Amino acid sequence: MRQELIDFRKEIAALEVEQKNTKEQRKTVRFTGERTMSPFEAWCKVGDNKDRLRAMYAAYGLMRGKGFYVTEKEAKPLDSQAYYEQNGYDLRKEFEGKHPLVLYLNDINEYLEKYGYRMPYEEETKKDYWGKEYKVKNFDIEHCEEIVRIGE
Repeated sequence: MRQELIDFRKEIAALEVEQKNTKEQRKTVRFTGERTMSPFEAWCKVGDNKDRLRAMYAAYGLMRGKGFYVTEKEAKPLDSQAYYEQNGYDLRKEFEGKHPLVLYLNDINEYLEKYGYRMPYEEETKKDYWGKEYKVKNFDIEHCEEIVRIGE
């Protein structure tokens, strides 16, 4: 196994252990053990770690040559009506019918770049309301699972 995959797997394992311990801290009534954070802090951290772990698993799968539907077998394609009912705002049109992990492309690409890979994207410069410029990565959603090593 390549060294970057081993290092990435260790990072995922460390976050898994932290997630398991943090989930216990959410209890307010039948908590046994030593309290290291408030239940509210634990609740916030568990939600954040859940999204981070999901992006990390997807990036790890892509690095091993597995697609999104192999990483998450039970995932259903995105449906704009169900998404609106659950989240209260509309789904972007290009995400309709795609795997739910396309909502995490920025995070997945961040982990890939950390370990020497990247997804195909085009960088675009935009201006905000006050005229300040910022860069946006426009990912190729159709080919986002075709990652390449940086420098090749």
